[in-house]
Amino acid sequence: MSQIDVSVVVPTLNSGATLEKCLESIRGNTSRYRYEIIVVDGGSTDDTVEIAGRIADVVLASDTHYAGANRNKGFRAAQGNIVCFTDSDCVVPQDWIDGLADGLLKLNQEDSSIVGVGGGNVPLLENPTLMELAVSRAIRSPLVAFGARNVTVYDGPRQVSHNPPMNSAYFKEILEAVDGFGEECAYGGEDLELDARITEKGHKLYYLPDGVVLHKHRSKYSRFTRQMYLFGRARIRVGRKFRRYLPLHHYGPALLCLMTFSPLTFIPLGMALANGAWVSVSQRDLRLFPPLALLTVSFYVCYGAGEIVQLVKGE
Repeated sequence: MSQIDVSVVVPTLNSGATLEKCLESIRGNTSRYRYEIIVVDGGSTDDTVEIAGRIADVVLASDTHYAGANRNKGFRAAQGNIVCFTDSDCVVPQDWIDGLADGLLKLNQEDSSIVGVGGGNVPLLENPTLMELAVSRAIRSPLVAFGARNVTVYDGPRQVSHNPPMNSAYFKEILEAVDGFGEECAYGGEDLELDARITEKGHKLYYLPDGVVLHKHRSKYSRFTRQMYLFGRARIRVGRKFRRYLPLHHYGPALLCLMTFSPLTFIPLGMALANGAWVSVSQRDLRLFPPLALLTVSFYVCYGAGEIVQLVKGE
C-alpha cells in the first residue's frame, strides 16, 4: 500500500521569484496526512528546477508549458488518493492540506457524488507597486469580476460548478476517470474543462470557506492585458464545448469592446470611471482611481477582443 495519503501538484515555468515561498508554505503544513509535493516544470530557464529540487519530493520535467498537460503529468505520478493543486505564485496556510482533505472526505461520506473541493484566494501583496495594487483590486471589483468564481470568497460551503486549480483537491480516481485537465490549448480554460467533465457525469464540486490561499497577481499593465485577452479566448473555447459554462452575460465584454470603438463608447468608459471611483473610495485610496479606470476599460477591450477573436476563428 502507498505510504502517501495526499499528493500536492504544482506546475511551474520560470517561477524562481515565487516558487520557494510557495513550496515552503506547503512544506510548513502541520498535517496529519502523509503527503508529497510534486513539481512539474515546463522547461524553465531560471533557477526554478534548483529550488524545486531542494524542497519538493518529486520534480518532473515536461516537454510542454501547457498548464493542463503538466497538472495531468503531476497527478498521474501521484501516490496519494487525494490530489491537491496550487500554483507556483501562491502561498497556502498551515492547515491547507488538512482543510481540503478533511472537507473532501467528510462531504463525500455524506454524499458520494461529491468528488472535488476548492477554496478562495486573496491577493498576495508585499510592498506592491501602485499598478500591482490596482490590478489586485480591479479583478475583484464589481464591474470587472461580475461574481466570477476564481476571484470570489464565499462565507460558507456551497456547491459550485468550478474550483480554480490554485486551491483545489480531487480524488485521484475521478481525475483518472475523466482523463484530467484539458491539454490541447496554451491559453487557458483547462481547469474549466476538467470540472465540466466531472459535473457532466453527475458528480458534484463544493466550495470550502476555510483555507484561503494568497495569490500574487500580475504586477505590470502589459501582462494584465495579455492575460485578459487569453482569458477571453479561453472562455469562448470552453463554452462552445460545454454550453452551460457560457451563459449570455459572459458575452458582455465582447459587446463592451465593440462599444468602445463606436458612438456608444460613453457606456464602457462611464462604467470604467464608475468602477474606478467606487473602488478607490471604498479602499480610501484615491491614488487607485486612474489605474483602476484604465484597467477596467482595458479589461473590456482585451477580454472582449479575446472573445471576438475566438468567435471569429470558430475553434
